[in-house]
Amino acid sequence: MRNPPADNPRHEPAELWLRRLMINHNEGRARFPLAMGLPEEEYRRLARRLLPGLRPRPEPLRRQDQLLSALQRPRRQEREALAQWLRQYLIADGAPLHLPIAAAAMGFNHLWQDLGLASRGELRQLMAACFPALIAMNAQNMRWKKFFYRQLCLAQTGEINCRSPSCDSCCEREICFTADD
Repeated sequence: MRNPPADNPRHEPAELWLRRLMINHNEGRARFPLAMGLPEEEYRRLARRLLPGLRPRPEPLRRQDQLLSALQRPRRQEREALAQWLRQYLIADGAPLHLPIAAAAMGFNHLWQDLGLASRGELRQLMAACFPALIAMNAQNMRWKKFFYRQLCLAQTGEINCRSPSCDSCCEREICFTADD
């Protein structure tokens, strides 16, 4: 399944994307901490509902999840702040999609890669379906992680160091503000 079917009236867009991310995670295409950054019981409940018959993740992938969880542990407050910031822009009935996106944003690759998506354009589809206000705010098409942190820095009082450079003077401006792949 590459794109969630938009014409299925029984499922909301966030649920379709969450299912897609869970599949990517289970098949080893995505990079998430344990339970995709969700509370363990919520992850199990969603897995039973969205992916009935889901088999346990293979041991090498569970070890990867554990490692990512350990690496993210010191950044727990940062991840929670990002999740709360994302939540305010999530469509109605979109929770808990903000939690795995915040967890993936703590990863080492581009956000679309850590979510297991095929391209940056596919991430834009997810954002348009589930975070339409952020699409409007990101009118210059900045890379999503950089955009998130820049917006967080503007919204907060400096509790989280801004990881986004000063874009106007940054040598990577052409890399960050590009057309979708």
